[in-house]
Formats: sequence, C-alpha cells, structure tokens
Amino acid sequence: MSVRSLQPTRWLAQRLGLSVSTIERPRACGDRNLPPHVVIGPQTIRYDEAVVEAWLAARMQSAARVEPPVLEVPAAPPKLMALRKRFVKPPSPHP
Repeated sequence: MSVRSLQPTRWLAQRLGLSVSTIERPRACGDRNLPPHVVIGPQTIRYDEAVVEAWLAARMQSAARVEPPVLEVPAAPPKLMALRKRFVKPPSPHP
C-alpha cells in the first residue's frame, strides 16, 4: 500500500491561487466545484495531492476545449437626441 500525501486547505488555496476562506465557504455549502476532500476529524480536512492534480488537469483540459464566447457589438450607438429626450428635463417656461 502506498502512502498518500494529504495536504491542508491552505495548501490547496496556495495551489489554486485562492484564499482559504474562498475554499472553505463553498465546501461548507456542498459546492461540487472543488476537488474532493478527506475528512480526518471534526475540524480537520485534507486534500490528496494526486487527486487535486488530476482534478486540476481535467478542469484545465475541459477549459481548453470550450471556445471563448463571441461578444456582439451593437451596430450603431443609441442616438444622442433620444437619450436627451429621455434623461434631460426641458427648460422651464418661467424665467
């Protein structure tokens, strides 16, 4: 049986470039967008390095397959007069 390297949440945070609280909040809510964790005790959670690396590789591979969204630029900007009529009060008739 091989010995697995289990790491704390701060290691995962550093590996992903996130804060510890950014990992702990969604994990507490059951968010599935984090790598699987191992509960060692009531306040001890660890992450298997090999599992995290496989999870990260899979995420990076699927991100590479997704094409970036095409942003649509409007054909012409809204007319200035239409905006003035909508947002600018007409001058009062009394001087």
